[in-house]
Amino acid sequence: MKLVLILLFTLAALGAQAKNVPSACDSCKGMVQNFIDASKDKMKMAQLKISLSMLCVGTSHQSDCHKTLDKLDFIAYKLSPYLTDTTAVCSKVQMCGESKFSPLSRLAMLYLKKSQSAVKNDNIMKQEVCDECQESSQQLSQLFNDDFTTYAVKSTLQRLVCRSAGKAHKACNIFMANMVPEMMSEMRDILSEKQLFCGNMGLCIAKNSPFVQIENPKSSISDIWKSMGLVKTSKGEELMSCFECILSVDTLLEEFINKRQETANDIQTIVCEKVVGNWTDGCNDFVHMYMSTALYLTYNQFDGKGVCVDLHSCESNNDFSEIAQPERNKLGCENCGAVEKFFAQNHVSLHAHATSAFSRNVCQKLPTSLGTLCDHTAFRLSDKLFSRAAELAKSGVMCSQIC
Repeated sequence: MKLVLILLFTLAALGAQAKNVPSACDSCKGMVQNFIDASKDKMKMAQLKISLSMLCVGTSHQSDCHKTLDKLDFIAYKLSPYLTDTTAVCSKVQMCGESKFSPLSRLAMLYLKKSQSAVKNDNIMKQEVCDECQESSQQLSQLFNDDFTTYAVKSTLQRLVCRSAGKAHKACNIFMANMVPEMMSEMRDILSEKQLFCGNMGLCIAKNSPFVQIENPKSSISDIWKSMGLVKTSKGEELMSCFECILSVDTLLEEFINKRQETANDIQTIVCEKVVGNWTDGCNDFVHMYMSTALYLTYNQFDGKGVCVDLHSCESNNDFSEIAQPERNKLGCENCGAVEKFFAQNHVSLHAHATSAFSRNVCQKLPTSLGTLCDHTAFRLSDKLFSRAAELAKSGVMCSQIC
């Protein structure tokens, strides 16, 4: 995977030398050809390494990145025979043909063009990077505004997730039907703000752009969960947040494990239909043979207690009571309404903790420009997600479909 990323970055860096790029496809083919040329020219290869080294700075794998670049001469020598058909290569990375995702591929490659412009101190090239970013942003905005795309995303999630959710599948379908259009609409709005989006990506100069500051929540997440109260069981009292969390996670994991073959079949249909024609049979054989086992092993890496301790809805030193399944299910339904009410009343605080944790564990580990984009996008999407989920919780529709 690391080799593939380096290849994509490499193709972009030298292609950035072109001043006028008529299309994403032509730009990509120029990058591929320039990479082939660099494999035969030590001076061009040295320039390429300088450009790529700028992308290593600020990443969590900076040392590995530099070690890979040190071997770029050898990588280029080995890959060049497979890159002679530039159109075929660019079609593979979604830069040629009718793919809707070519703007996304171009955005990834623009980081290399930005590095090239910094090395050359080329202001014209820097403006080209900004212009191309805004054009790609607008194209992606149109993709997220497409009703069929929204329907396809919603249907795929309902198929892969909700169908395996057991008695919660109706509630899951309602959740997806409400959330996916909201998320797609918000992504459309984020991408349509071209200057802000590209400024957050570090591909344009940000001008008077609102900066999202992810603040640490004032109250602890444990205190928020404790405010949900206690549930009385045959073994004594237990935190309701802990009881409901473990019940939900264990129930879903059991359903996912029991229906892993159906999920594997869905993945096979979705994935293998997309691969190159002469790979389809091999893909079908591989996924059919191994996907069910892979899902089983993945699901068994988790358990309700561990997940809920990580979410802080259970205390790590808690003595978890083993309660018979019928009693667990009965108490779960009896207290489901209380859980919905709790979420509706505390969704703002829960959102603050969720965004803070995501920023700390994901966004802050990315290079600075990507981290800014990550914070901004995560905050806006999660705000929409928690607000809409609170409305569903307040309506009581979720529990009515589960119990």
